[in-house]
Amino acid sequence: MKLVVIIAAILSMAGCSTFKPIPENYTGPTATIKDSYATKQSNKAHYFTLNGVDGNYISNSFGATRSANSGRGAAFDPVMSERQVLTKQQTFTIAGFVFFPTDAQLLFGDTLKVSGDIFFAPKEGETYVVKGTVSEALSVVWLEDSEGNLVKEKISKTHNR
Repeated sequence: MKLVVIIAAILSMAGCSTFKPIPENYTGPTATIKDSYATKQSNKAHYFTLNGVDGNYISNSFGATRSANSGRGAAFDPVMSERQVLTKQQTFTIAGFVFFPTDAQLLFGDTLKVSGDIFFAPKEGETYVVKGTVSEALSVVWLEDSEGNLVKEKISKTHNR
């Protein structure tokens, strides 16, 4: 069943065009949201990413890292994405998960994924970072401002083992 879900997710994203959170030729105020990672090992890492804005999928560090490291097998160097966003009330979808560089690891490994939405208006010129923790018991993801302050409530998921 897990294999079917993963394949369906990959196929559903294959035909998607990536939403751009800033309209073309926009010259108004913006903020920046960066992805992050932690606990990198030789064949996996914990990733914390911005996956969507107002229900639209956006490119993130998962795809950037997979593309940049294609053909290297389980060896990889993380590639972190950052993007400009509008400074208006929006819904931001953030996630935390175990990143695996190969399809086989992704199919058979446990990503321990946590994901959810936060609704807020980014401040002009501010830089935000998606942060979190991933473990077999509990995965948590949140958004911090440039001073390390929590922007909204943390999103958590308990994993039943």
